[in-house]
Amino acid sequence: MQVPIMASGNPPFIIRDHLYSIDDRLKRGRPPPLLKGANEDIIIDEEPGPEATPVIDPTSISRCCIERGLFPAVHLFFQYPCSTSKGWSEWVDHELKNPSTRDILSRAVVLEAIFASKACDIHIEAKTLRHLVRRWSTETHTFICSWGEFTPTLEDVANIFRLPLCGSQDPFHIALTPEDGLKLETLRKGAPTSPSTSLRFSNWIQFFGNSDRDEPCRLAAFVSLWLGRFLFCDFSQDCLHGRVFPLALAIARGSMIPLAPMFLGHLYRLLD
Repeated sequence: MQVPIMASGNPPFIIRDHLYSIDDRLKRGRPPPLLKGANEDIIIDEEPGPEATPVIDPTSISRCCIERGLFPAVHLFFQYPCSTSKGWSEWVDHELKNPSTRDILSRAVVLEAIFASKACDIHIEAKTLRHLVRRWSTETHTFICSWGEFTPTLEDVANIFRLPLCGSQDPFHIALTPEDGLKLETLRKGAPTSPSTSLRFSNWIQFFGNSDRDEPCRLAAFVSLWLGRFLFCDFSQDCLHGRVFPLALAIARGSMIPLAPMFLGHLYRLLD
């Protein structure tokens, strides 16, 4: 995702984005009433004084920076690979026909999420997303609107994507067996194509998703594609990143990884 860049020196002339308007009646917000037990009385139907009310820093919201001329209003280009990857739905169907595979993915609590991804046909509504992203606050990790604030939560992630909230395996310290080490090397090599395309989604599916080819790391390759394509895509290119391979190997053993908070943190980082 391409975002505006802070300008130095004098504020530049604001480039008018015909898909973006600052005339949205956005008002200065205030936090919800404080809870008891915080050495404060509950505020009901009263406007708290400015000295007692924490205010969101306007410089953390791109919309406010645009209005002040700190950086120009420019088009945001959303580079997430839209639509389903060719062959992914068929690969999901083939893998989930195997009772052993279903058992492993069930123990890892990702069976429902992977099944749902086969029909995950994503379309980008650029006009709406541009307005939304420009209301994101890096300070509070919320979208600032005229009626208040909102943000995606862990509950949203768990309910929509069916991802596990907890885990039996530390995702940052995954111990690999010697067998896993050999599989990892195979995954890093990717599909046997030119080096620049060996990790592309389409080539990956065409090679590892081939039912006639019996690869020892087939399940890990399957989970890798799901992780890299639907959960931890960095939106910069249509290919896998090696950081998902250890996670995929652990899931392919049936280990449960706390994917929901990882996905939410990744989303926050991209929005920031």
